[in-house]
Amino acid sequence: MSGPLPPRPREIGRVHWMGAWTLFRRELKRYLKEALETVLAPAFQTLVYFVILVFALGPERGTPEGDALLSFALPGLVLMAVLFRAAETTAFSLLFDRMEGIIADILMAPLGAAEMTAAYALAGAISGLVTGTVVLAGAMLVWPMPVASPLTLIVFAALGALMMSLIGVLIGLGCEKWDHMAAAFVFILTPLTFLSGVFSPAEALPGSVAWIIQINPIFHAVDGFRQGFIAGAPFPVASFAMVGGTAAVLWLLCGFLIHRGYKLRP
Repeated sequence: MSGPLPPRPREIGRVHWMGAWTLFRRELKRYLKEALETVLAPAFQTLVYFVILVFALGPERGTPEGDALLSFALPGLVLMAVLFRAAETTAFSLLFDRMEGIIADILMAPLGAAEMTAAYALAGAISGLVTGTVVLAGAMLVWPMPVASPLTLIVFAALGALMMSLIGVLIGLGCEKWDHMAAAFVFILTPLTFLSGVFSPAEALPGSVAWIIQINPIFHAVDGFRQGFIAGAPFPVASFAMVGGTAAVLWLLCGFLIHRGYKLRP
């Protein structure tokens, strides 16, 4: 009689779905484990911004002009929370894993650059969307706004979150310590976000600044998201192409850098 057959190695195929899913799930668990900091704190911060803006209007509060300003600012503040959370999630994860040496365990797994990019980027994007949903729910309690086009809202929130999640991957790959990451957010992402029409329309700014805003993909994400609250507004195809194209380029760039082992291997 023949003995038991020796165990056969697991066949992975072109895409290691189980490995990508495991890394993706790990990143989401890391995000949800710190829900007080990653979900509730951004929601509270955004609501504080909005309440201060409400009281800063003074006598203009309750007038058509004041109401128009609040209706303009609210979508920008909500999406700003989405974008920052998505970028912070991936930047923190990659930098932490690199500094603590945990990235070696991930590199030893049979995961390709495509699976790693997808796992980190999608986990960061979803974390931004979860935070944004909480922020939007809280903001609606303070200033109810009807959603005219849920599809537009979801598309631009998802694309914007994915774009910023990939930027977070680049930050996590490029930085060497926490000070570098903080500098990237303070001196690069924060100015780009505030120069994206969050608080004022691009047309109201000086011409020397307006053209910078027009080529800023974050502006197109915010503007497209805002269109979802405007009744009768057409789907912003140009903004969709700008945000989607930027996300696609960043995805390819992140995949290339991870494939080359940029600052991942000793």
